[in-house]
Amino acid sequence: MKKLNREEVFMYVEKIRKGLGSDEEITRWVEEISMSVPNRNILGTIMSGNNVTTEEVVGKLYESNVIYL
Repeated sequence: MKKLNREEVFMYVEKIRKGLGSDEEITRWVEEISMSVPNRNILGTIMSGNNVTTEEVVGKLYESNVIYL
């Protein structure tokens, strides 16, 4: 699978949030998104609430989940 650009990630996130696509398509989209962004909590971030815009969700996906020890 190729790494997605920000526009492609936005398109897939929007489709997932609208409930579009079969289970297989959504699984593939999530896998592709996870290979393209540093955030590891893909589904949690995408489904983070109705009061969050798709652009905000995509922004959060590009934030890394760094664990400081």
